[in-house]
Amino acid sequence: MKRVLFGLAVVGLAAAPLGCNPFASNQSVVLLVDQLDAPASISAGSPLTVVLTVVVGGCTTFERIAVQRNASSATMIAYGRDVAKGRDLACTSDARPEPHSYQFDPPFQNSFTLHVPRERGLDPLTATVQVQ
Repeated sequence: MKRVLFGLAVVGLAAAPLGCNPFASNQSVVLLVDQLDAPASISAGSPLTVVLTVVVGGCTTFERIAVQRNASSATMIAYGRDVAKGRDLACTSDARPEPHSYQFDPPFQNSFTLHVPRERGLDPLTATVQVQ
């Protein structure tokens, strides 16, 4: 058992200089979404492409958009990574907008509602796309 623990410690310490510290805290964060762009309507059977403009910068980078979807709506949350989380790092304050697109494939009901919840006391972003 001591050999296994020693082996894990050696692997962890060897990976740390590469920026891959398995003992670091979770650096995942929900990013602020500044804007939601979606078309007013699409043709039935066509895919729907929307753009979320997220705020990144300093020690924060974009990673992915998580989606919960059904036939009539979808909720979208942008996740990123804050490399300063759990560490004592100085970060710049260069917050900047960064657009990221996401494609939904059919089927859709007659109207398809997009919902982006936002933290920091901001109202959620919503858009309704008519499917014709």
